[in-house]
Amino acid sequence: MTWNEYLPLAEKTLSLQFNCEEDFYQKILHAIIGCLTEVEEILNNYDEDKLVGSVDKQSGLGEEAADIYWYLSILFRELKIGNHNYSLSNEFNLKTPFNTLLTFTKLSLQFLDLLKKKIYYNKPINNDIMVDLAIKMQSILNYYCYQYNIDVDAILDKNIDKLRARYSDKFSSERAINRDLETERTILEGK
Repeated sequence: MTWNEYLPLAEKTLSLQFNCEEDFYQKILHAIIGCLTEVEEILNNYDEDKLVGSVDKQSGLGEEAADIYWYLSILFRELKIGNHNYSLSNEFNLKTPFNTLLTFTKLSLQFLDLLKKKIYYNKPINNDIMVDLAIKMQSILNYYCYQYNIDVDAILDKNIDKLRARYSDKFSSERAINRDLETERTILEGK
């Protein structure tokens, strides 16, 4: 599944029931918080020596990367980002997957700082800066997947299958809380 195919499918499972509704900045905040909590899940299980070349690489890292893409899809929809030709440059230290993950986290925190200033101090945010950060975050996540030989199209596909099993075609708080983890694991493991 391509990124452009993924965007509208991922949106079907976006929670608008509680604090987001139609508030642009709340949706953006949801996306950034989600990206960071998914990075935290990767870091909780991070052992570079064990992950390289292991079977867990695809299921663990791929699953969490797909969840991060889900949150990035919020940014791309809300900021109306289309196709882009951003190319990673030498401005980032991406020598190891851990450095790549750290760079992604730093960009997420920069984005969070912009939101903090907007939401709590009412400082205007330049939309171009948010677009630039979102594109860089996606590009760095793409590179992280490349470093582990994770097929992005395949994990996006599995992510949508998992979300369909969880929610059908619409977010439900009840289904989010009471997940069928066995079915989801079967989907993620490709069984």
